[in-house]
Amino acid sequence: MKIIVHSYPSAEENLAYEEWLFHAFDETILRLWINPRSVVVGKHQNAMAEANVPYCIQEGISVVRRISGGGTVYHDPGNINFSFFRPVDAEKMIDYERNLVLIQQALTTLGYPVAMNARHDLFLNAHKVSGNAQHLRRGRALHHGTILYDADRVTLGKAIKRSLGNYQDKSVKSVRSPIANLRSHLDLGTTEEFLTALAGALRVQAMEIFEAPTPSREELEALIDLRYSQEEWNYGYSPTFTMERSTELFSAFVEVERGGELRKFEVQSTSSSVSIVGQPTRFFPTDILGWTQKQAGLSDAQKDMLRSTLL
Repeated sequence: MKIIVHSYPSAEENLAYEEWLFHAFDETILRLWINPRSVVVGKHQNAMAEANVPYCIQEGISVVRRISGGGTVYHDPGNINFSFFRPVDAEKMIDYERNLVLIQQALTTLGYPVAMNARHDLFLNAHKVSGNAQHLRRGRALHHGTILYDADRVTLGKAIKRSLGNYQDKSVKSVRSPIANLRSHLDLGTTEEFLTALAGALRVQAMEIFEAPTPSREELEALIDLRYSQEEWNYGYSPTFTMERSTELFSAFVEVERGGELRKFEVQSTSSSVSIVGQPTRFFPTDILGWTQKQAGLSDAQKDMLRSTLL
């Protein structure tokens, strides 16, 4: 198995690279990489329900949808990601345990006696330190996951805090567990130093570190433009859903189709002096922010409350 240690500066680039490599690899590869601050939602999830969208916008945290299933995760420079790319029998599922044993053994060698549960998450002293997801297509398997080493747990908790309000849909729901950073158990230095140590522990298991194959910039940008920079993918791929939420001044009920199209949009105010005009084009953050800003009859404080009612 080849090990590559390869990261891009943005979440959009990193996920585009995952997709490119998934179609390009011709032998088993383990990629180790680091993402900037980002919320990464599973392919079949409702991004609006899983991420704290207003907080992420305020803090400049990307919300990006990946091609694999599973739940929502928070990435930052204190988190290591691993991705296994393997050819598999087209009729079989990914063997999670086969891959995770390699990660488990490497972490144990470094001084972290992690255990694997029935969901194939890795735990240390009853706290989750790693979760994972898969994507399988035409005899190719991508199995990727996280390793919490020195993540900002405060920001993590805020960024993936589920939105207030009542969401009804058939999306995959995240399963939350108590978490911990490996560094709190044993400090091996910076995240980069830990990454180097992890790669070294994996090399002992008959692996070698190789230079990463890379797409051209044009190929990478094409995937980013097609998917990872687009609200149509990051938010619009969510299954059809309804959302009901009330705040001090407004109450809202929306029904949103896949693609972000609004089937029903009802916003009412508790004040007879407040008037709402029209509706957003689509139920995406950019459209909602632009529409609320154009409500000339509202004060800035009322606009903020309207945004918080919808987002």
